[in-house]
Amino acid sequence: MKDVSGIAASQIMHTPVLCADPEETVSKLEDRLEDRHISGMPVVEDGRMIGIVTQNDIVRLPALMDSMADYVYNELLSSGPLLESADNNNDGMPDNLSFRGQVATMKVRDAMRRKVITCEPTTPVERVMELMADHNVHRIVVSEGEKPVGIISTLDTLKLLTGREEPRS
Repeated sequence: MKDVSGIAASQIMHTPVLCADPEETVSKLEDRLEDRHISGMPVVEDGRMIGIVTQNDIVRLPALMDSMADYVYNELLSSGPLLESADNNNDGMPDNLSFRGQVATMKVRDAMRRKVITCEPTTPVERVMELMADHNVHRIVVSEGEKPVGIISTLDTLKLLTGREEPRS
C-alpha cells in the first residue's frame, strides 16, 4: 500500500464537479448519472450546495413510496366506504394512493439527502478516507464554503492506495 501522508484532497479530487439542480426530475438525473458513468452528484441551488443525491437514493424511492402508500392505506382503513369508492382499478389500493407512479416526475429536491459530508481542498487524504468510513459514504464533496469544487470517491482513494493513480501536484 502506498503511503498517502502529505497528500491533500485537492490532489486527487475530480473537477469540474457535475451538479444536479433541485428542480430537475429524478428521471432526468438518472439519465445524466448513467451517461456520465457516475453514481452521485451534489445538488446546487443559486451557487450553494444544498444536498447530495446518489443512485442508491434513487433505487430506494419505489420501495419508500410503496411503504408510504401502505402506511397511509392502513391508517385510513377504518374509513372503509371512502377507500372502496376510490379504488377504480379494483386492486385493493385507492388510486389516489399510488405513490410509486410519482417517482418518474419527482424532483431531485425530494430525493436528495440534505446532509453532505464535505472536506476542504487542503484536507489530508487520510482524513477523507476516515470521513468515508465514519459516515459510511462512497463520495466526499470537496468544498470551499458552500460551493463544491471537487469530488472524491472511494474508487479514487483505492486507486491512490494501490498506486494505480498518482496525486496531482
